[in-house]
Amino acid sequence: MGCFLDPKHRVMAKGTLMGNLHRSTALSCALILTSLAGAEAADFRFPPQPAVSVPSPVPVPEYSNGWYFRGDIAYAFSEDPALRQSGARIGGEKMDDTWDFGAGFGYIFDEHFRGDVTVDYRLNADVSGTNQTTGSLYQTDVQSTVVLANLYYDVRSRDHFTPYVGAGLGFSYNQTDELSLLVAGAPAGSVGGDSTTDFAAAAMAGFSYKMSEGWLFDAGYRYLYVGDAKTGDSSTIRTLKIDDIGAHEIRVGLRYEFR
Repeated sequence: MGCFLDPKHRVMAKGTLMGNLHRSTALSCALILTSLAGAEAADFRFPPQPAVSVPSPVPVPEYSNGWYFRGDIAYAFSEDPALRQSGARIGGEKMDDTWDFGAGFGYIFDEHFRGDVTVDYRLNADVSGTNQTTGSLYQTDVQSTVVLANLYYDVRSRDHFTPYVGAGLGFSYNQTDELSLLVAGAPAGSVGGDSTTDFAAAAMAGFSYKMSEGWLFDAGYRYLYVGDAKTGDSSTIRTLKIDDIGAHEIRVGLRYEFR
């Protein structure tokens, strides 16, 4: 019958069927692998980029260059000076404490350095000493006008509170009033005063506090050296020299900075 194949044709048909089956299987595997590769590609992610640190903004300094004006008041604890007079040996020297008023203008150079020129007026301070030979007492007083060029170093470590140190050089104009000579407490003569110009110097330490825009409160310590002074001379009372006048001062004041 036609539906039955002879052995030879059966072998050929079987080979053809197996070949088709192998091709179908290979095609299916290829399709599956392609699908898997696509899925893997869809799920693939590149590793994240490393984070780049952003530097902190540089703080803007709170200072600016500019001029300022200042006014100060001080109480001066006077050192005892040395008194000298030709032909006499004087001891027991004493100089009273006094007040000092000053003003000046300055310039801010940078974050740490500023400088100013100041004029201070020191009120009269009584000066006395005893002649060790005769026992007579000398009495006069000294007032000084002091001009200084000062340089300061500001330690700007806080927002409003700023410690500083400083030094100044300049000159002083020292005036004496009448010199009185007392013997056993009674007036025994007098001579007029005189004036001298001498070297002056100062060393300071303190702090400033910013109260509002432009206004600063200033307080501190100053050692002030104003040099020498002398009295007049007469035929009966020789010139009395007052050497090494200095004082330890406690100062307070205000500064106004022009911004």
